[in-house]
Amino acid sequence: MKLLLRFRGPLGRGTSNARECANQPLTTMKFPKKILLIDHEPGVTRLIRRALERAGKYLIREEHDDKLALNAARWFQPDLILVDTAGQDRRNIERQIHTDAALKDTPVLSLSNLRPESQMVSGGILSGYSFFAAPIRVEEVLRGVDELLFGKD
Repeated sequence: MKLLLRFRGPLGRGTSNARECANQPLTTMKFPKKILLIDHEPGVTRLIRRALERAGKYLIREEHDDKLALNAARWFQPDLILVDTAGQDRRNIERQIHTDAALKDTPVLSLSNLRPESQMVSGGILSGYSFFAAPIRVEEVLRGVDELLFGKD
């Protein structure tokens, strides 16, 4: 008795044996980039999270407690950390991230409510960290995240 198996190829075509299936081109599987959002106010984070999730390229984890942020980052191993906390809390989180061996190369995008006169542009680099000065537009955050994770087009 001969057993005939049908394999479903990667492009949805039916094939009659494993050899035919093996000869079909493989499609590249793309995994979403992981982003950790750290913020005291879930309402602000929710807006950004929804916009990132609509883009369909990101897996999002939120943390609302500064004391748990470093452990969340170690566990989640994000491709990008988005921080929206004020002053000393933000600096402490960023310092801990960049001194941690497992996270030191992880980019940090800081949403800042500080807007000194010398930093009137909406985005830039301050003390080695990417930032956006508040008030921000969600489109600017999405563009900045895309540039950090996928490079400039």
